[in-house]
Amino acid sequence: MDTIPWILITVLILIIILAGVVILLKKKYKTPTDYYAFFWMGIIWLIFGIPIGNYALSVMGIIFTIIGLANKNKWQANRVTWNQLSADQKKYKIIIISVLSVLVLVGMVVYFLTERGII
Repeated sequence: MDTIPWILITVLILIIILAGVVILLKKKYKTPTDYYAFFWMGIIWLIFGIPIGNYALSVMGIIFTIIGLANKNKWQANRVTWNQLSADQKKYKIIIISVLSVLVLVGMVVYFLTERGII
């Protein structure tokens, strides 16, 4: 039980660091909101929220889907493809995707280990 506060503190510190990186990148690269991404993120959250019984995730999925659909006329105007990104933006996106993938993988491993009573 003593490890849980340290895990929460570590996660909080990682969230603060990632938020700082996002804020710095947002100031450096002004990009419009990608409502197409909002739509698909909402669909994915909705699909995953229903089977696992996480209704907060499902509600957020519905909200993101509605926001994306409400701004459907801006999908093409605000869509930035990989080819349109600068070399720095591509590098940052690869780093962010890699870090988030590792965090998701570690989270899944910890979840399954705690479910089995190993941790």
